[in-house]
Amino acid sequence: MKTAVVFDASGTLLGIKRIVKNVKTQKFLCNCQTVDIVDMKKGRSLIILKENPLKVLQSENPDKLISDFLNGVKWGISYCNPPINKNGVLNDVTTKVKELQDPLNVLKRFEIETDYGSAIIVDTIRGNIEYTIATGGYVFSEAYDTIKKLEEMGVSTFIASGDSKLFIEKLGNAIGVENSCLVSEAHHNLKKDFVINLKNEGYKVIMVGDASNDVPAMIESDLSVVTLQNGNVSKIALETAKVKIENISEIIPITKNFLEKKFNKQKVLKNKNVKR
Repeated sequence: MKTAVVFDASGTLLGIKRIVKNVKTQKFLCNCQTVDIVDMKKGRSLIILKENPLKVLQSENPDKLISDFLNGVKWGISYCNPPINKNGVLNDVTTKVKELQDPLNVLKRFEIETDYGSAIIVDTIRGNIEYTIATGGYVFSEAYDTIKKLEEMGVSTFIASGDSKLFIEKLGNAIGVENSCLVSEAHHNLKKDFVINLKNEGYKVIMVGDASNDVPAMIESDLSVVTLQNGNVSKIALETAKVKIENISEIIPITKNFLEKKFNKQKVLKNKNVKR
């Protein structure tokens, strides 16, 4: 039986630091999921910078408009709360690059193992940038052995994440997941479609995540798992998942149990067919 485990990245394989700044109040938020902020208001989109912010953002003029800055770099929509107006992403005429640099400068005070990431949350209907974000983190120590043991069990491992390609490839290379098994900049529908495609290829799929953008993929999977290891989980992910784990290494016995149940079920069906 072909089996696949699809992992989200941030909060699932990674202990993630998210520095989120409310542009209007000038206050920093703590212990929050950016996708949850997007879900609070129709028309919001999470826009990620596809390039290393340390290279393209850190030395930028802080008084430059973020909309002008985005016109000169690669970016993409990682998550949204439809209906949105894509043209509204670049309509902000007041928010300056300094608002993006501030959370990045805070994040640089922490020890970061992954690449850095930068993002904004924009109200695409009104054309206002509402939050600026810097992200980075460290690989959970158990993740390396977890991937290795799954591969030894004959289980295919994939990463489907809303993070940038650079971010995900560095993670995949670190823990032993091939580039061909990585899906970056994956919004919720892309994660869902990825799981559906794997199932169409004959895989039994276990989806592991911790945020609302993982929920559509969880629903389509054969077994949904939410991990609490990062300490900040979306309520809807908790409500959707069939299994909850405290540590990513727990996916090993869960997968073994899943395989054994499926194998035993297949044996029963085969025996019934023989009797006929």
